[in-house]
Amino acid sequence: MLSMDISMGKCVLMLMVCVMTESATSLRLDSSSSSICQLDSVPFLHDLNSQCPFTGPFTSSPFQVNGEALDKAIASIRKNEYMAVLFYAPWCPFSSIFKPRFSILSSMYPQIKHVMIEQSSAMPRYGIHSVPSLLIVNQTTRIRHHGSKDLQSLVSFYKITTGLDQVVDIAEETHRHEEAFQVWDGASLKETLLSEPYLVLSLVFVLSRAFLYFFPEIVSDLSALWVACIPHLNLGILGESRQLLSHALQLIDVTRILSKLKICKTRNFHERARNARVWASSLASVSLGETSSSSRTAEAVNPKAYPLADSQLSMTILDLVQQAANYKQLKKGANEATKTLNRGISEFVVMAADTEPLEILLHLPLLAEDKNVPYVFVPSKQALGRACGVTRPVIACSVTSNEGSQLKSQIQQLKDAIEKLLI
Repeated sequence: MLSMDISMGKCVLMLMVCVMTESATSLRLDSSSSSICQLDSVPFLHDLNSQCPFTGPFTSSPFQVNGEALDKAIASIRKNEYMAVLFYAPWCPFSSIFKPRFSILSSMYPQIKHVMIEQSSAMPRYGIHSVPSLLIVNQTTRIRHHGSKDLQSLVSFYKITTGLDQVVDIAEETHRHEEAFQVWDGASLKETLLSEPYLVLSLVFVLSRAFLYFFPEIVSDLSALWVACIPHLNLGILGESRQLLSHALQLIDVTRILSKLKICKTRNFHERARNARVWASSLASVSLGETSSSSRTAEAVNPKAYPLADSQLSMTILDLVQQAANYKQLKKGANEATKTLNRGISEFVVMAADTEPLEILLHLPLLAEDKNVPYVFVPSKQALGRACGVTRPVIACSVTSNEGSQLKSQIQQLKDAIEKLLI
């Protein structure tokens, strides 16, 4: 029994010696390899870096394109791919602030293609009426950013729209905001004065009014100088010019010229009267379902009218406008539509695409986007007037909200259909 205990003690002692020897060997290996570059502590990051080397956060930059190149790029988008499009204007200081953020987003999301285009070269079908505007496009949808333009909000918009996470986290440099508004240096000041003549005129007016306010005696001094200098003017020059004018009138047969002018005016009046009769007769034969009327209306539609409802949706819109007029939920005219948008009581806005000139209505889409109210164009202002219950053309109207209205469900369905056109 004693010999067995001794043999067991020897085995335990030999085991402890082996463990200590192995530990010392590992320590020597660690100390000898301390001067050698070790691999990354995380094998996943090492493998990822070996397959996709990352050279820095600012290597990815947006592409500058024109209207034709943008159409080709959008048409070439493959399945499950996204493209971010920035519409900007060179003269807009807010665009200058937004462009560095867009470059940062391009580095944070290298899996999304980022392009920039000047708003004036883009096609009207994109519905961009204000800059800067950000649009994310894939094969089926176009989603526009309507929220705040700070970097955190843009990252949230990317996450919600695409479902993708940012590859790197980059902080925004705040000093670029100040550089965007530093336009009062030499070259920038000259460009600003040349591109903004109304700004120059308003600045001159304000300075002149301020000068007259602080120095009112200058006006009386100039008046006294004018009165003192007028009697000494050489009025003989005016007399000579009067004689030359009388000789010229003698050489020209004024009576004959006036008679020709009267004949031309009479001829133009009769021609306009004939055109008016033809126009009135054509209006009498117009009906909403005639194909000839729709073709003439399509020719008069302005290409800037976006989004434009098709024939079926136009019939639905006009029918609901007529019902809203019966329920006292309609405001006719561009001014009344503007008032409803400012008061926050507008459900949606309808405009006529054949308005001439269309520029008198372009403030309504901007205001509607600001108030987050849907808007749509219909082809004919005459048809819109009949739907509003009047015989004259109507270029714009607004369907207003009313608690407990019987049209609430129809209005909501139509708003959803209009919002699909804006995507």
